[in-house]
Amino acid sequence: MKIITLILAGGRGERFWPLSRIARPKQSLPLISDKPMILETYDRLKSLGDFAIVANSDLCQQFKDVLPSSLFYIEEPCARNTAPAIGFACQKIMHTYGDCIIFIETADHFYKDIENYLSEIQKACIFAEKENKIVLIGINPTEPHTGYGYIEEGNKIIDNFYSVSSFKEKPSLDLAKHYLKQGTFSWNSGMFIAKCSVLLKEFKKYLPSMYESFQTMDDQDYKEETVQKIFPLLQRISIDYGIMEKSINTVVLRSNMHWDDIGDFNAISRVHSVRKNGNYYHDEVVALDSQENIIISEKLVALIGVENLVVVDTPDALLICDRNETQKIRTILKDLDEKYL
Repeated sequence: MKIITLILAGGRGERFWPLSRIARPKQSLPLISDKPMILETYDRLKSLGDFAIVANSDLCQQFKDVLPSSLFYIEEPCARNTAPAIGFACQKIMHTYGDCIIFIETADHFYKDIENYLSEIQKACIFAEKENKIVLIGINPTEPHTGYGYIEEGNKIIDNFYSVSSFKEKPSLDLAKHYLKQGTFSWNSGMFIAKCSVLLKEFKKYLPSMYESFQTMDDQDYKEETVQKIFPLLQRISIDYGIMEKSINTVVLRSNMHWDDIGDFNAISRVHSVRKNGNYYHDEVVALDSQENIIISEKLVALIGVENLVVVDTPDALLICDRNETQKIRTILKDLDEKYL
């Protein structure tokens, strides 16, 4: 059965402000190499099969400047969270290709061992096709991480495939340590694999109104006026809340692949080698009695007696933030003039 990788690429990357902006979000930035992250993602996955991208029209046009224009670009009229984006794209893929295996991935993940990553995804695709299940990719946790959701495993099915017992929100440190000690929890990577038909059946069961809207747009052959009228009215809900946490048709593949979610500036220092005293920087930095800082600037930065800071300098904005407070960057954006977003 045909495999299609669907990349969710419509996010704003707010925790990477001031580098990431509405007009050029993090998936268009070269954060982990000299390539934009969307190109990194495509290069990593192009051998798997066909490729589709869901994002707004401006971003799709932007991506066409660095990716083949022949890819399947699925334009969403507005942001309505992951359930509408995935369901809409899945229905449109089904309309175009017929039933197929769909692999949901994002443009902001990093993998050290690409060969192992692709092998795990192919294993999940085979299981999803054979068993008509939604296969979630769980990552074997290596530390008590408080920034990820967790999947609790139930009974073992075969090899590293398990039934899903429950989903857990981002935990406190003590709870994350408990999960790690238990040994039956994996990080929720957000990746999953299923047949289009299987996934749409879950939409019909758990989000019936949204499913009917997909059918209406499909029946109208995705005429622009129909999509523009219906899509903005779809419920704003994530795929986890809307489908995954309710479905009894999910399994989890517990994987040992090295995976990193490039979610904030701290991820950059995990992916790249740090310099002297744990400081990370691209260009010229002079540091005296300073350690564990992340510096992104095209001008000389001098540090004296500071630690654990993120300093990001752009032509029109400067961010100075404690490394433990990077999750709050998106909060401060609410107070900014629109010209800085």
